Amino acid sequence: MFCFLQRWKIDRALDEGDALPPRAEAHVARCADCRRHHEQQRAVVNRLEQSAQLPVPEAPAFLRSRVMNVLRDEESAPLPVRWGVAAWAPVAVVAAIAMVGILQTDPQPAPPAQPHPNPLVAKAPPNLPPVALPSMNLQVALQKVPSQIAAPYDRELQNLQNDLKSAGQYLGNIVGNKLASSE
Repeated sequence: MFCFLQRWKIDRALDEGDALPPRAEAHVARCADCRRHHEQQRAVVNRLEQSAQLPVPEAPAFLRSRVMNVLRDEESAPLPVRWGVAAWAPVAVVAAIAMVGILQTDPQPAPPAQPHPNPLVAKAPPNLPPVALPSMNLQVALQKVPSQIAAPYDRELQNLQNDLKSAGQYLGNIVGNKLASSE
């Protein structure tokens, strides 16, 4: 289903120290990727909790004054607002899908009333077969969005990994050592 929503619920529950919501827990039980994500995030939280119990060394005095000076300088300078591609691209995709759904499900405007009846329409048989109009299921379309966006990147990443493996094997053959694993 919507794995990215379930992962958000997993992250939120772990950040707040709460149990997973029942639907997220059921999804984690069914989805191997989300189960792996849950285990990884739980390991990160455990590691952070363990590191919080370690003694923190005192920072040198000169470092504290330098950090405080930098912080004072940054507080006075306003930060520019930047909207990168990563911020607006998903919004644009969802808006485009919504527009397609609206345009396809929007009823067609009624034709203007004709003052004189059309003789061809008057002679039409009374029992015409029903016409099936195309429709769009927006929920199904939205479920396909993450995989359609990620598919080219997944293929490119796989190609890069294959290239690195073959380059490592080639260099390993030249040097006589195993430089890259085939896993």
